[in-house]
This record gives sequence, C-alpha cells and structure tokens, in this order.
Amino acid sequence: MSWFSKKSSGDDRLVGRWAIDPTDAAAVEAFGDAVMEFDDKGNLIYIVKADDKDQVMLMTYRVSGDHIITDQPSAPDPQKSRFTIDGDMLTLEFDGQPARFRRS
Repeated sequence: MSWFSKKSSGDDRLVGRWAIDPTDAAAVEAFGDAVMEFDDKGNLIYIVKADDKDQVMLMTYRVSGDHIITDQPSAPDPQKSRFTIDGDMLTLEFDGQPARFRRS
C-alpha cells in the first residue's frame, strides 16, 4: 500500500483497518459508513461506503502529538484532527465533531 510515502507515520497504534462505530449515530450521520485503513508508511485509504458505489480516497497521514494530519496528494489541503486510542476504539475529532471508529 505504499503508493505515496516511504517514511513512518509516527504512531504504529493507528496501523490497521478502522470502521465507523455504528452505535455512534452522530458520526454515522455526519460521515456516513466510513472505513479507514492506515499503513506503517504514512498512507491512508479512506472509504465511504454507499449502496451503489464506494467513494475511495488515497491519502497520506502523519502524527504530531495527539493530532493526525491528513492530506490528499491529488487535491492538497492538509487537515488536522485530534485523536485518542483506547483499546480497539479510535476517536477522531473532525471540525469539532467527534467520531468513533472500531478496529476491524
């Protein structure tokens, strides 16, 4: 999965696949049925599942303190989101909206 970056992202706890927590109604309403897949090289696949066709975004990420900084090389605009990991739960805060994702 190393199509963009060759360096470490800075936090190996993120590595793996995370699916939006279906019990987090506000996050599902705001972000849809989303899945994120982080690798250890700083690459991120962000998928929003839809009935007819999934929307797939190939992105990069890095960690700075308690923030993930993501970018989409095809349309550069770095975004900074606060995150916490508690067991198999990743909580991200996008523009003030928290969203829970479960390791899958």
